[in-house]
Amino acid sequence: MQSMFMKARSALETKGRFAPGAVPEHIADSWHRCLQHGLDPVGKPLDADIGLAALRETRQKHEALLRVVRPELELLSTQIAGTNYMTAFADNRGVVLDAIMDTEFSLSKCARAVRCGTIWDEEHRGTNALGLALYTGRTSMVTGPEHYFSSHGKVSCVSSPIFNSQGEIVGLLDASSEVAARQFHTQALVELAASNIENRLFVEDHRSNIIIQFHPRQEYLKTQSVGMISFDEQGLILGANRRAAQLLNGLDFSNLTKFSDLFRTDFNSNLSAMRGGESVRLVDWLNSAFFARLRISRISSNQNSQNLTLNLPPTYEVPNLPSSPVFRDEQVRNSLKLAIRSAKMMTPQYVIGPSGTGRTTFVQAVHQATCPEKPLIAVDCRVANLNSDSQELTGEFFSDTVSDKFTIESGGVLVLEDLSEATGYASEQLAQLVNRMLQHKSSAKWSIIVTENEPPKEQEHWSKFVSMTFTKLRQQEFQLPALSERTDAALIAVSIMSRLSANHQLSRSAIDVIFDNHKLSNFYDLEKLLTTLIIHCPATILRAEHVHRYIPGQELRTVVCPRCKGNSAKEAKCREINRVFAECKSNIALTARKLGVSRNTVYSHTQIEPNDLSSV
Repeated sequence: MQSMFMKARSALETKGRFAPGAVPEHIADSWHRCLQHGLDPVGKPLDADIGLAALRETRQKHEALLRVVRPELELLSTQIAGTNYMTAFADNRGVVLDAIMDTEFSLSKCARAVRCGTIWDEEHRGTNALGLALYTGRTSMVTGPEHYFSSHGKVSCVSSPIFNSQGEIVGLLDASSEVAARQFHTQALVELAASNIENRLFVEDHRSNIIIQFHPRQEYLKTQSVGMISFDEQGLILGANRRAAQLLNGLDFSNLTKFSDLFRTDFNSNLSAMRGGESVRLVDWLNSAFFARLRISRISSNQNSQNLTLNLPPTYEVPNLPSSPVFRDEQVRNSLKLAIRSAKMMTPQYVIGPSGTGRTTFVQAVHQATCPEKPLIAVDCRVANLNSDSQELTGEFFSDTVSDKFTIESGGVLVLEDLSEATGYASEQLAQLVNRMLQHKSSAKWSIIVTENEPPKEQEHWSKFVSMTFTKLRQQEFQLPALSERTDAALIAVSIMSRLSANHQLSRSAIDVIFDNHKLSNFYDLEKLLTTLIIHCPATILRAEHVHRYIPGQELRTVVCPRCKGNSAKEAKCREINRVFAECKSNIALTARKLGVSRNTVYSHTQIEPNDLSSV
C-alpha cells in the first residue's frame, strides 16, 4: 500500500498537483515554486553550467572565501562515515565552486551532474537541498523522492547556508549521498562545518576591530559555539555572527547600534578588563547572564613584527601560502607571511618552538616561497659542538665552501638549528660565517634563519665577538604555538591519519576526545597516539569509544568507578583493575585473565559498556 507521501508524489508526476498535507511543508512549498517555474517533475532537469571561463573568474573572485572553506570541506569529507558520498561548496547563486567525492560516488550519474560550474538553484534543478537552503536561508535536507525531479530520487542531500557578519548568504555547504540512512547524522556535521566557516570569516572581516566572544557557560568560551560581536573603539556595533543572535534571542540586532543597547554595563571598563586577559560577566537587557572575553584578532607577535608589516613597500606581494594543514592555524599563517617577507628582504629571523611544532616544515615553506632554486643549508649546532676540534667538519660547514656544491656567492637559506648550543671553536667559526654572509647581503642574498626551542638568551660561554655577531640575527622572531593551542589541530590529525593509513578515518567525536583527554604538545605525540590507535583498533571508522578504549587517558589510572568510591579497600581494587587494564592496552579479555576475574568485573570497574565495545 502506498504511503500518503508517495500518493502525493504520484499525483505531482501525473496531474501536476498534490495534496499539501501529505508532504512536509517546506518540500510542498518548494514543489509549488517549481510548478510555477514550469518544470516537469518527470522531465530532464536543465544541465545549467556557467562554463569554464566564468568558473575560473568566479573562483578568483571568491579566492579568499575558498581558502577558508576548503579545510572544512576536507575535514567534513573525512567525518562522513562509510562510502558513496560527496561534499561540495557553492556560492550565493548556487554555483558549485568546489567538490570532494569518493570513488564510488564519482562513478554515479549524480556525480556527472554535480560538477564544478553547475547551477543548483530551484529554478534550474527543482527541489534540492542546496537550492532550498539558498531560498529559505536555513539548513535543508531533501531525501530521495522529496526531490522535485524523479531522476534525482536516489540521492539524499543536506545543505547549510554560510552567512557573513552582516547576515548575508555568501555560500552554501552541501553533503550528498545515495545512502539516506545517515543523513540526520550528516546534517549535524554540515551545520558544524558551516558554523566554523562563518566564525573564520567573521574574524577575517573584523580583524582590525574589537571582537568580544560570549557564552552563558565560561568553559565554552574557547569553543566554536561562542557568540561574537564586533565593536569599534567607541562601542558601536559593527557586526555579529549567527550564534550571537541566537544567544541574545529577543533582542533585535537591526535596531541596536551600540554596546549599551545590548548589555547593562559600561563598555570601556569591561573592555579594559578584557584587554588585561580577564573574562567578565555581562547581563543583557532581558536579564540573561553571559561570560565574555576579548578575541585576539590582531597580530600577537612582538613590536618588531608589527613594524615589519608597516614598513613594507606597498607594492610587495606575499606569495601564495602552502595548503598543508600545518599552515591553517591563523597565528602560524600570519607568522609565515611575515617570515617570507623577512626572507625576501634578507632580514635574519628566529623561529621559536619546541621540537615537533613544525619548525622544519615552516623553514622549508619559507625557502620554497622565496628561493626554491637556491640551496637550503641546515647546520645542527649541537653536532658541531661534538666535533669542534675536527678541521674536516669545520671546512665542510664553516668555510667559504659551504658544501661540495654551493658557495657563499650562490646565495640561499642558511638554517642554524639550536644556535644557543654552539660553544667553543664552533661558535667562533659560526660567527665568522654569519659575518661573511651578512657582508654578502647585497650580492649573494643569503637568508639566515635560526631555530630554537625557547626565546634566545645570550650565553655566558660566548666571546664578545660571538655575542655581538649572533645578536645581529635577532631582528625578527616568530613563535610557533604548541599543538594544543592551534586552531587547525583537527586538520593536522586528519592529515597525519591519512598519511599513516589509507584504511582508517577519524570521526569528529574521536578528534574531540583525543584533544580533550590527552596532553599533546607536538606532532610527534599526536602521530604516536594515532599509530597506536591504528594498530590496536580493528575498526576503520575511528570513533570516541575507540579512543577511550585503546588510548586510555591518565584519568583511567586514578579515577575509581562510582560504586567503589568511599570504600578504601574497594577503591584500591578498582585502581588496580584500571592500572592493569591500561597496561594490557585496554584488552578486556587479557585484563580479566591476568587478574583472575570475570570480564564483567573489568567492564564494571573501567566504566565501559560491553555492548559498546567489541573485545579484542
